[in-house]
Amino acid sequence: MFQISEVLKRVPFFQALGKDGIDFIIERLKFKPYEGGDPICEAGDPGDRMYIIISGNVKVVVVTEDGEENVVANLGSGDYFGEMALLTGEPRSASVITTEPSEMFILNKADFDVIIERFPSITLSMSKIMSQRLRETNQKVAAGHKTTPASVKGKLSEKPVHEVLRFCEDNSLNGKVVINNGAQQAVFEYERGELQSVSLGDMPEDQALDTILNWSDGDFLVEPKPIAMADLKAREAASRKAREDVSIVIVNNSMVVQKLLQRAFESMGYEVFAVETANKALKMIESMKPTLVISDTKLSDGSGIELLNSVRSLGNYPFVLLTEASNRSKLVADAAGIAHTHFTNSQEIGEVVKVVESVLS
Repeated sequence: MFQISEVLKRVPFFQALGKDGIDFIIERLKFKPYEGGDPICEAGDPGDRMYIIISGNVKVVVVTEDGEENVVANLGSGDYFGEMALLTGEPRSASVITTEPSEMFILNKADFDVIIERFPSITLSMSKIMSQRLRETNQKVAAGHKTTPASVKGKLSEKPVHEVLRFCEDNSLNGKVVINNGAQQAVFEYERGELQSVSLGDMPEDQALDTILNWSDGDFLVEPKPIAMADLKAREAASRKAREDVSIVIVNNSMVVQKLLQRAFESMGYEVFAVETANKALKMIESMKPTLVISDTKLSDGSGIELLNSVRSLGNYPFVLLTEASNRSKLVADAAGIAHTHFTNSQEIGEVVKVVESVLS
């Protein structure tokens, strides 16, 4: 049976953690599948994520000034990359590209900071591993190789305001963004990737936002802050009380996705059941009458749209399809006219949770 904890235990600086520590990390992981040849990150990208390879293979490449691509490493199941940037904040020094269909766990910096606050001993193990890896990488990188600086701080001429704000949403930022334009300074406050406030002098928020979005010169700084554990536990406890009577059926071919979604929603207080086929899902839905159904778009015995139509013969259960930018518009069109149908913008756990919470609210 697939065990998420076993994948994490392959990462050296997580090996000393007990079950509570591993569970704490699992709650903050995102899952994402890739096709072969997909770029995961590029040299110069912000160093804001760590990746753990569940299955598949990637190549780590640097490009010389004359455009020559040098493969400095090949990584497979159980390997990881991007962990140095979580501590240093430096941009990516190399590009990483899948060489075959692959599945990844992703750990964002904001979540990593929370983990370090809870388990500071991790940094000691990381320091040793980072030093060794840095020495090995430096020996392989071509002389004269340069990267384009792009970090959690930068220039608006290189990254427009709307891209900075999208970055904060995508990475579930807890903290603030400070943007300077000449003598003017704007501050955006975020909580779990949701914008809480905008300030620019004495302007009303809507006027301030309109003004800032038109800025093309200046600089920005993204400043994450750790989540207060007491506040987090209080929020989770209050949320569980409202979720005790909610049941969710997850339908997905991937055992990894099943486990991640099941763990995420169970930790929030929901009753969760997971199956891999449409046939099993229909039998379960008919017998238990769940509050909500979450389904992949492709199943071994049919499509998500076909399952949606079959479910509608049983009842108007809210139905969430795990769609991405590449197929969302087509599936929205295919499901036109079918009530209580919802779509995600990606299959990342945080995005799925956000959509489900919106549906249930």
